[in-house]
Amino acid sequence: MLDNVVRECMYVSRSYAGIKSPTSKHFYASVLFTALITRGVSLAQLMPFTPWAEKRIEHWDYASAAGIVRTMLELRVAFYYLCVDSCPDEEWNCRWNLFNLHDCVSRIRLFSAVQNPEQVAAFETHATELRQRLQTNPFFSSLQAGQQRKFLHGQTAYLMPLEDIAEHAGIEKSVFRWIYVLFSSHVHGLPMSFYRIGDRGRGLPSPTEEGYTSLCLSLASTFLVTTRDEVHELFVDFKSQADDWVKSETSIEATSDVPVSGKRLAVGETITLTETGDLAIEVTMLTSDSVESVYRHKPTGSIVLRRTDSDTDGASLDFFDGFYWTVFVNNLPTTQSQVEALDAKAFAFKVDHASRTLHLKVEE
Repeated sequence: MLDNVVRECMYVSRSYAGIKSPTSKHFYASVLFTALITRGVSLAQLMPFTPWAEKRIEHWDYASAAGIVRTMLELRVAFYYLCVDSCPDEEWNCRWNLFNLHDCVSRIRLFSAVQNPEQVAAFETHATELRQRLQTNPFFSSLQAGQQRKFLHGQTAYLMPLEDIAEHAGIEKSVFRWIYVLFSSHVHGLPMSFYRIGDRGRGLPSPTEEGYTSLCLSLASTFLVTTRDEVHELFVDFKSQADDWVKSETSIEATSDVPVSGKRLAVGETITLTETGDLAIEVTMLTSDSVESVYRHKPTGSIVLRRTDSDTDGASLDFFDGFYWTVFVNNLPTTQSQVEALDAKAFAFKVDHASRTLHLKVEE
């Protein structure tokens, strides 16, 4: 489930790329949704039996997963608070500047700890400006004097308790309290994180490990799906802009990574066309008018894609590893079983080795 949800959310995020943020809410929606997806990928890579990573052993560690999911919970709350919850502009600006002040004060503590007086002085100046912004904000001025003093310290990022925001975002308050206490206990190396290590915490499967791991996966998927739906609502009126950008960036028709015409290799000659951190593309001249491109995974040496390009016959996709590539069929995310069923069908394709995506266009 998490694998499918993360891949779909990556696709959704990509589908709204290229839009100039019409409001600050849209800007922070893109930032927070991206942050959620990034944590989702990290969680997917950590899980036992995952298709996202190659491992020597299947390691069970729900405590580390709990730390990631707690962060995803906090990002989910921040997304709702800043991007979804309806409030007057004056209140939204108050929320935003309170975030800014909290960030600024946190950086003052950070640079104070490493004894960097120049950075401390710069952020203290900025903090003073942010406090002045808040004090001139009509909504902030309507708060009680005690609340104002508390918020101006910069130690509190939200105008209301997280559990209240979570409840508005669809997470029952009692559930939020429970999972926040449970997951927080594993973020810190306090007794609750290492007591009772006999049936958990040793990297081995057990009913406890499996149960809490399932809880982490379920919650993470829920946070992603709910946020994905809200992203759709936020950006639905601007989808045409995104479609135009995607069309200009990526043609779904088959294209060759190497020119068949023009300067040629000798028949039988092979060169490495390009390399990234984990991938090398090797090109071999098969005949006077055709080349074979092999995409090789450098850490393992295994071939993850093979294609042939010809002046007369066009491009053909001879092989690809469905676990290495994120595959889209007719612009929609797909599953491994759907990919395997494509063998007998004709399709055009586009390979993007930088993002490890493979776009297939199947004839209906």
